[in-house]
Amino acid sequence: MLNFRIYIDSSAEDRLAIFLSTLSVTNRTPEYYVNWEKVERETKQFELELHTLNYLIGKTNIYDEALRLFSKQPELLRAIPTLIASRDKILDILSINDQDEMSFDQLNFTKIDTLRIQDYVDFVEQAGLLDFLQSKANRSLVDYVYGVEAGLDSNARKNRSGTTMEGILERHVAKICQELSLEYKAQATAPFIKENWGITVPVDKSERRFDVAVYSKHRHKLWLIETNYYGGGGSKLKAVAGEFTELSQFVVASPDDVEFVWVTDGQGWKTAHLPLSEAFGHIPNVFNLEMLKQSFLFNLFQ
Repeated sequence: MLNFRIYIDSSAEDRLAIFLSTLSVTNRTPEYYVNWEKVERETKQFELELHTLNYLIGKTNIYDEALRLFSKQPELLRAIPTLIASRDKILDILSINDQDEMSFDQLNFTKIDTLRIQDYVDFVEQAGLLDFLQSKANRSLVDYVYGVEAGLDSNARKNRSGTTMEGILERHVAKICQELSLEYKAQATAPFIKENWGITVPVDKSERRFDVAVYSKHRHKLWLIETNYYGGGGSKLKAVAGEFTELSQFVVASPDDVEFVWVTDGQGWKTAHLPLSEAFGHIPNVFNLEMLKQSFLFNLFQ
């Protein structure tokens, strides 16, 4: 069992040792892996076009069929980037002929150029999509795109850890605030805090949004909480530690009673001992998920 008071009263070096020894293995909840709402939204965007493109599945003379179909209904081409798993809708293309001569082209799949339908069809053929439709696709293209979108969504996972931490933190804070009769605001700005709680928050940049702000009306006190998660190491961790060290110094310079809290976790921090050590020298309230589990935030607010 971790003890909040012992942790807070320990030296920066001892707090760092406790922090590193209690880092979590992961923050990946089941929802982390696929954002199904986004997958469905992106798929439905071209559902009508995809149903129409089912016409091409299994066609023998598919190039001519595609040319005729897109000439009659050029807007169907808007669905092509999704079918080839591309988020980009304006594609820059390099072509190399049999003599190794290179040429560059650009096709806009948002605003279809009806004078270049054959160029679009040539691209679709060279990208292998016509062959897929002719000899490999045997189901609805809507079902196929669901799979494509699920795969594309996996690329967003590297950005999802931070969002996951924000969700975990907000749920945790909401429960504590209800118990202790405190107020809180997610993505709080300095103007919001001044207008609603009458507390001045010095910030390093005007558009700064704090992940969670917690306010005690009884004590006229504010806690500003930032959160992130780093499962892997890298040079970025040094910059992150420096950024939050500077941010903490900014906010605690307030003429009002303001504390800075940093909730971070991940095995990546074991590769950034020195910059993290410097951060611990300036920020007393650095907690990880295990510490949240052990009621450190509850004790801090209490």
